Amino acid sequence: MPERRFDHLHMKEMIFVLTDNCNLNCVYCYENNKNRSDKTLSAEFIKSRIRGQMLADDGSGELWIDFFGGEPLLEFNTIAAVVEWFVATAWPQPSKAFRFLVETNGTLLDDRMKQWFSAHRDYVTLGLSLDGTKDAHDRNRSNSYDQVAKHIDFFRKNWPQQPVKMTIGPDTIDQVYEGVLHIYSLGLQVDFDVVFEDVWGDAEAERRAVRTWAEQLDKLVPFYFAHPELRRPMVLTRNLEHLFTRTTTEKRTFCGAGKYVTSFTPDGIEYPCFRFAPIAVGEPLLDVFSAPGLENEQCAKCPFEKICTTCEGHNYSVTGSCFKRTAFHCNFFKVSLLACARLLMLDHPGDLSGPPEGESKEEQLNRMRRLLAVRAVNDLCSPVLGPGVLAQVHNLPR
Repeated sequence: MPERRFDHLHMKEMIFVLTDNCNLNCVYCYENNKNRSDKTLSAEFIKSRIRGQMLADDGSGELWIDFFGGEPLLEFNTIAAVVEWFVATAWPQPSKAFRFLVETNGTLLDDRMKQWFSAHRDYVTLGLSLDGTKDAHDRNRSNSYDQVAKHIDFFRKNWPQQPVKMTIGPDTIDQVYEGVLHIYSLGLQVDFDVVFEDVWGDAEAERRAVRTWAEQLDKLVPFYFAHPELRRPMVLTRNLEHLFTRTTTEKRTFCGAGKYVTSFTPDGIEYPCFRFAPIAVGEPLLDVFSAPGLENEQCAKCPFEKICTTCEGHNYSVTGSCFKRTAFHCNFFKVSLLACARLLMLDHPGDLSGPPEGESKEEQLNRMRRLLAVRAVNDLCSPVLGPGVLAQVHNLPR
């Protein structure tokens, strides 16, 4: 089995699951065991863990501190106490850079919270989940759109560049394009993708969903090309050129769970990520590398594996191994690669016309990598769609 390795990062991330409780019941939620405990993390516990990391001489120059749930705003007082303590502390210089992030469904905000977050927006980012149109959001997220909509202006004024998280499942995959445009009409940025989980039904239902996904992306590709001022979502910015770039980590790509990322649950136990904790899995896992070293042979042979998104926690919960990838999203991922390839060709229209006069060696290599990547994606990913789907890339000359 290839060596398990993480890219070297100069930052650490600490995730504090403040509570298992949540006031919504979203259809795609992987936290199967939420709302089963009254335990919460105390501010003093969180401070002690942050202090240890801020003072650690471990080569990291940045610390990300995430507050998670459940719904973390159920424990707003703890968030406020920790942030105010952190900002008031005289850390040894030079100090690590830092960032606070609170992931919220946005339904529990009140005037007191909004005033506090506005006053601390230079230190704290409030990340919002919003699944597109009112119809799509209400289908996915417990009919909560109206509760969120009244706070949209607050998010837009305080964090205009922070993308909202738009999650796509079988009930809303036909509304992706409409949902993206709706979010932009609100003055917000957006990131979106399909879920990892096995939610697509039988083979025929999945084929229909994949074709619908292709049709939605086929509308979004020209939209993003026509609006270069917009931040493109991650699903349309896969770095295809990396397929033909030598790297020391080209066999595997990991999020850093258990090495650069650590998570604490409401009972104070440390996990590699909250997706290994009891809130998400039946058999918790304290150490990523103690899990069986099984692999998905199909994924290991795939030329797109090193740029394919995966979640070690989800893999573990389904297969019993962090490294045996699930493939429920495989065909959806390949369709997104086709969309990325189309955007790449639109961004570099001269690639097909041959080398321009005065092209440097580096420019020539980059152009060749782009062409190779587009050809590989076109040849290997188009078959998942079948004939007659517009989302295929140009028929490149051979």
